[in-house]
Amino acid sequence: MSTTKNNSIQEQINADLLESFTLFIDSEYTGYDPLKPVSKIIFSAQGEITSPPDLEFMGYGGGSEGESFSECGGIDLTSFFPLDEQSEYFASNEDEYIEECLQNASAAVLKGLQSVAGSIEFQKLPKDGPVVFVLNLIDQKSKVICRIHPDGDIELPPKKES
Repeated sequence: MSTTKNNSIQEQINADLLESFTLFIDSEYTGYDPLKPVSKIIFSAQGEITSPPDLEFMGYGGGSEGESFSECGGIDLTSFFPLDEQSEYFASNEDEYIEECLQNASAAVLKGLQSVAGSIEFQKLPKDGPVVFVLNLIDQKSKVICRIHPDGDIELPPKKES
């Protein structure tokens, strides 16, 4: 992808995250008044297991009081999961291919979270301590992206030992 296209995609992810946080703190969207604190936010999509494929990663939040919000906000990560990859490589290495796509999408979402962690929208979100962020392709793969502390500090997950 070109640098201009990458910047445009990154700007859209940042905007999607800010909009999602805005919805997560709006009781009309969450259905909870007062809002429930959150300790984990999962952005989840059906992926290519549906027809047409669903790559809008919707937000789901949970904390000590149970569900904080469900199917609220979202991040469009379609550009990280090219659907025209029906080559021999894709067919014989689908699991690796999806892992690589999820890794690239997670890196972009991490960059977005780093840019919005200190935002007013994130600060207003009721929290149970640090908030863990996860990307999830339902019935396929899941990846922990980071943990953001209430003060906006970001903690990356520990590296997996090979």
